[in-house]
Amino acid sequence: MSFQDCGIPHSYDATILYSFVFLFAALASIVFGQQQHGHLHDKRASANASRVKNILPKGQKAGLSGYIGIQDKPAFRELAPHISWYSDYTPNTPSSHGIGMLWGTSSSSCGDIPAERLKIFKSMIAKRSVPDIMFGLYEPDCYCPSSADMSVSSGASDWNALLAPLGKKGTVLGSPSMCKQYDEDWLSPFKKSISRPWDVAAIHINKPNVAEAKNVVNYYAKKYKKPIWVQEFACVHDQPSWQPCTDQGEINSYIKGMVKYLEGNDNVVAYGPSNGEGLGDVWPLTKDGGLTASGKAYLNAIKGLNK
Repeated sequence: MSFQDCGIPHSYDATILYSFVFLFAALASIVFGQQQHGHLHDKRASANASRVKNILPKGQKAGLSGYIGIQDKPAFRELAPHISWYSDYTPNTPSSHGIGMLWGTSSSSCGDIPAERLKIFKSMIAKRSVPDIMFGLYEPDCYCPSSADMSVSSGASDWNALLAPLGKKGTVLGSPSMCKQYDEDWLSPFKKSISRPWDVAAIHINKPNVAEAKNVVNYYAKKYKKPIWVQEFACVHDQPSWQPCTDQGEINSYIKGMVKYLEGNDNVVAYGPSNGEGLGDVWPLTKDGGLTASGKAYLNAIKGLNK
């Protein structure tokens, strides 16, 4: 049926036809553009993941979050052949395994610790030391003294002034880590306020089983679409209140399951158990400088992964 058969004058034929063609082309362009954007994003994410893997001292995922001075302890010497990285929460973590972190800044309300670590950070930069990787802001969404306790606006301002310039020089930037896990309400508004995004998402997992840990990883992978660096994981019954796991059998099973899951997850580029505060008497991996039963469970889980 022609336009004339419908009672529409012939003079409108071409105009209407061109309008339909234009509309179809516009819709096709939008859909194709979205597809292309998705492909480009996938390529960027893949490139970031490869970049992180290449920078890791041994190109392996397994690592450790510990305390200052742990690199000089017998426990570390046992773990060192089997890990690729460790963090002691400072900007200048020593040794080839060390991964730096700007824990907090003068905007944090946590007293001397963030000020001291900011001074170290600024001294490094003044010497034109450009780190391969730098993580920024430790749990700014929770209170002192165990977390950096910073507002979104001050965190974004400090990120733009201190960390974004490093990213432009080639440093792989790790996001601020959230103590609220997938209940976070800090990182999303922060992301909208920064001048340069992070390259890898630093996350903390404090859950009592692998199934719940997966929910944390999946949340960050889907929401922020960046490679995942599990900066800390620990066995904790976090609901309805914080209760570290106390059964050694439960802890050993959790460690073994977490290593298997994180090793097999392509979104995860690195992971390490926490050896920090608030984790009770059974979870900590070290005691008096040596490995505990939990530390030995982690060592056994990662042995042989590099062969």
